[in-house]
Amino acid sequence: MLKFLKYMALTIIILLIVIAGYLVYLSKAHSILPLHTEAKVKNKEFVDSLTYKIDNCWIHKETNGLWDMYLEGNPLNRGIIAGKLSDSLIVWQERAFVNQIHRIIPSNFYLGFLKYIVACFNVNIHKAIPEEYKEEIYGISQSATHEYDFIGTPYQRILNYHGAHDLGHMLQNLGMVGCSSFALWDKKTKDGQLLVGRNFDFYVGDEFAKHKMVIFIKPDSGYCHAFVSWGGMMGAVSGMNIKGLTVTINAANSNITLKTATPVAILARNILQYASNINEAIAIATKFNVFVSEQFLIGSASENKAIVIEKTPKSQAIYSVNTNYIINTNHYQSKENKDLPETIKQKNQTASGYRNQRLTDLIINRNGLTYTNMAEILRDTLGLENSDIGLGNENSINQLIAHHSIIFAPARNIMWVSTSPFQEGKYVAYDLNKIFKMGVPLNGKEVSSKELEIAADSSFIKNAYKRYSNFSKIRIKINEGKASTDDINVLISLNPEFYYTYEISGDFYKSRKEFKTAKKYYLMALKHNLPGQNERNRIAKKYATASKMIED
Repeated sequence: MLKFLKYMALTIIILLIVIAGYLVYLSKAHSILPLHTEAKVKNKEFVDSLTYKIDNCWIHKETNGLWDMYLEGNPLNRGIIAGKLSDSLIVWQERAFVNQIHRIIPSNFYLGFLKYIVACFNVNIHKAIPEEYKEEIYGISQSATHEYDFIGTPYQRILNYHGAHDLGHMLQNLGMVGCSSFALWDKKTKDGQLLVGRNFDFYVGDEFAKHKMVIFIKPDSGYCHAFVSWGGMMGAVSGMNIKGLTVTINAANSNITLKTATPVAILARNILQYASNINEAIAIATKFNVFVSEQFLIGSASENKAIVIEKTPKSQAIYSVNTNYIINTNHYQSKENKDLPETIKQKNQTASGYRNQRLTDLIINRNGLTYTNMAEILRDTLGLENSDIGLGNENSINQLIAHHSIIFAPARNIMWVSTSPFQEGKYVAYDLNKIFKMGVPLNGKEVSSKELEIAADSSFIKNAYKRYSNFSKIRIKINEGKASTDDINVLISLNPEFYYTYEISGDFYKSRKEFKTAKKYYLMALKHNLPGQNERNRIAKKYATASKMIED
């Protein structure tokens, strides 16, 4: 009876959440539309097999798989144009995103239920996003598919996707995927000028990362700017403006908050559009409240240095250095935040502290570095003292999961964007001075600067990455229950220094009730390089369970 009452109480709570969310959703849905929703825009015109245009705006497919899109004008018009130029990419991206959610939540009914929960958290998101970005997002949403209207209208969906990173980060620390960034200047670089590099280790499946976009915007207010994105996303996670001001974001440990605020990608975009130096970037960041704890690495050509803005839902602090380099992983370093219990835990019990030390080791004793050296650092898969810690380890600077990797030379207004696979493919170079003057790329005119490309790491791709790809295929077979003992042997030979190799081998034998063998592999996993306390606790629990099953 007691169990039944608990079940009923839980059911009632869930129903109340659903009803409350539904009422909030309906009461607010009509009010979230931006001020301007009507504009006349032409349809896109075919230029050549790689390029389409609408007036002066265009989209161009690079031969390496990147999509370049140039936009100008007022927010609504450039949003509508962006939607028409990239309509197939918007549909592709949402389908990839929803398919990934479907793997976690298979039922459309529960996906429909999810929108009410999201509505409870994001009910006031329209108040936290500047009007111009709402208009831009509304314009883009006009090209979104109606296939997912059971989740929400196209505008509601695209608007809320801009806060999806924040919501997932808040609820499950999904943002803690291990992004690494750093900046060098003065003696650390060959010409003394600032260089900034980052890996955006954001993984929502292979399909989601297949079509990356580099978006160039000449707005009707603010500065021309560029950022790496994907279909339907107008917030920025990595970008630079024509003044040589760069912004990249790194997640930090977050506590649960019920107060909706500005998505961090929208704040980063606002800094790109309106800041020309560090003080202006700080002033803009001060004006916004954020939903989650985040770090904004700001590089400035005019000051030839970089700092980190550390924001939480309740505070803002600045981390700056007296040296000629700065490193940023996923824990706070400012005097206000570095000794907080959650910071110490994040630094010592996750991969953040390890990666910070690895970057320090790769940088501290080297001077005169170039943009190609930056790529070498961002591609690094080794551990401290150049130890082999296995391909795919979160302790690596290159975890082989990055959505993109990017390098900035702010004084020259040049940026390099990685291509597949991950940051091991070539880095495509873009000269912002050239692009914002070039007009529509007619007759096969190149958008990127081929002469500045960073070559692919062909040796790594041919050898190590090939091994890792085969390793990943067997890992999937194990997770799907389709592997054999021969597969386990091959798995270990492909990635012998990776702790996860032995953990999933243990899982394989545990599923076959061969607990003695499972225990052996769990112990081997514990003896390898582990990225954090959560992984150690998880494997130790599996080891204890296997031991108990042997005793029983």
